[in-house]
Amino acid sequence: MLLAEPQRTPYDLHFQIFGFEIRVSPFFWVAAALLGWGITSGMFKDFELTDHRAQIINSLSIEERSQLRPEDAAEISLIESNPGHGGLLLIWIAAVFISILIHELGHAFAMRRYGTHSYIVLYHFGGLAVPDSGAGFMGMGGRRDSKQQIVISAAGPAAQLVLAAIIVALLQASGTSLRYGIPFLESIVPLESGALMTSMPLMAVCYFLILPSIFWALLNLLPVYPLDGGQISRELFTIFSPRDGLKNSLILSIATGGLVAGYGLMNGDMMLGMMFGMLAFSSYQILQQYSGRGGQSPW
Repeated sequence: MLLAEPQRTPYDLHFQIFGFEIRVSPFFWVAAALLGWGITSGMFKDFELTDHRAQIINSLSIEERSQLRPEDAAEISLIESNPGHGGLLLIWIAAVFISILIHELGHAFAMRRYGTHSYIVLYHFGGLAVPDSGAGFMGMGGRRDSKQQIVISAAGPAAQLVLAAIIVALLQASGTSLRYGIPFLESIVPLESGALMTSMPLMAVCYFLILPSIFWALLNLLPVYPLDGGQISRELFTIFSPRDGLKNSLILSIATGGLVAGYGLMNGDMMLGMMFGMLAFSSYQILQQYSGRGGQSPW
């Protein structure tokens, strides 16, 4: 996890939206593909047109098809509309791009609300909304009012959660099921109740927009630097304890990062474990630097 804007490359994608300059590093696409490989592979295999399935489907007459149960007919439609693993992976990459771009636009619009223009960089496993003033990461290069910084930091995850909520609400209103639920959140985010969707590409678009939007938002709200939750916890601690707020937020960041890293490693999620282990160690280094300066902020 980088703390500053990554270097520009000749292969960056550049465009503009809502008056914000957007730069996408080529490594963003690679990271998105790596994250989605297992998910898209599993979905492809669930609805793969195997020889056995093809024989069954081809043996059905038009009359027999018309008499199928709705869930069986939907299953066949999904199998027949399966775009393949490569197609699902492309849909995943596009969905992750949209979700993280919306996250960063949330930050950028909040900054604009408080008079700071910014541009957006998408790279590796995330992105940055970079103030034109040159601060390396939101809030680290310069001090804003604490309430403003909390709003700015919370705006990114909030935008992603709103995106997910809109899609879930549309699915619920139409009585449509995606067959796949959100781990740990099935009771809160009901995606498996209703009639099964019959278009595999459309189902993938909906699920691939919901899944990273929710998990990326929740991970970013953890009180770990330099995530949005770490920014928020720093400001809250500072409001209630100007003297020790920064130190306490760093201690919380180390503890939370360590716990998440341990959870990831214990459950075989090496990427989660390594990422939060690095973030916890980074917070420890900042705390040592802060203590060595006699309590003066390293930022």
